Amino acid sequence: MRKAIGIDLGGTTVKGVVMSEDGICEHITRVPTEAQKGGQQVLANILSLIAELIQKSSLQASDFVGAGLGTPGFVDNDGTVSGAENLPGWKGTNIYTPIKERFGLKVTAANDVTAVAMAEQRYGAGRGVNNIVCFALGTGIGGGIVIDGKLYKGTHGMAGEIGHIVVETDGIQCNCGLKGCVERYASATGIVNLALEYTKSASGNNLTPFVEIVRGSPSKVTSKMVYEYVAAGDAVALKVHHKACDMLARAVGIILNTLSPDRVVLGGGVMMAGNVILDTVKECIPRYCWPNIYEHCEIVLAQMGEDAGVMGAAAMAFE
Repeated sequence: MRKAIGIDLGGTTVKGVVMSEDGICEHITRVPTEAQKGGQQVLANILSLIAELIQKSSLQASDFVGAGLGTPGFVDNDGTVSGAENLPGWKGTNIYTPIKERFGLKVTAANDVTAVAMAEQRYGAGRGVNNIVCFALGTGIGGGIVIDGKLYKGTHGMAGEIGHIVVETDGIQCNCGLKGCVERYASATGIVNLALEYTKSASGNNLTPFVEIVRGSPSKVTSKMVYEYVAAGDAVALKVHHKACDMLARAVGIILNTLSPDRVVLGGGVMMAGNVILDTVKECIPRYCWPNIYEHCEIVLAQMGEDAGVMGAAAMAFE
């Protein structure tokens, strides 16, 4: 069975794995990212982690088909990182050359959320189909596209920025510079901001328990809290929920009309709320998508857990 090394680079931890092509993981290992020490230190930690994984496997570097790496930001075709603002000094670092020179390994890299899409297609909610689009709803919204069973990175490695699909003209200002990005409505941050907005303007019969708790402790509001009140049937929390889901459905509809995938996979921390989001999004999508396309696409919850990133990175190496 062929094996590859997967590396998932996070802000605080770098996770590595030795994985066989059937998705069996061995020697999952973590080391500190040490992002505060700059890009060269981060690279040094990645190289040390790869060396440790090779040693633990009792194999030679030449026994692996290659290494895959998921990273914040984007990766150009030559392996140079762009973006990744949360990792000071990481932008401009070339990933491919140092790994090839030290270990002789073939290397491929992509945005970390894009790597998750690869894991879902091979081992999770995308199994059995060739074309999927993943939405990862966390602090922001990331995405990944798999076409004909292969990760689609775009011309400059930047494909999959679906969190910045504009769903409302002249909408809420986004950190990217645009207005009305779906990230400003359906991410954890967006849901919290909607909660603050809707409770601030509430009056009369809309002075619900949710309004009282948000007004009393606005800094403690989380998307999880919002969905606790959605589950309780709070009218204002439900209003927040429906706005977020409608905006997410608009983005999904645009993706469906553009790519007509077999499945759209919704994952990330926000989706821990479960079927309440999935069901509402599915109800809203027909307003934003050609019916025949929607009929041939499934909208499903992600299945991969916390190892999705590192498994997706390893899966990229098998391409």
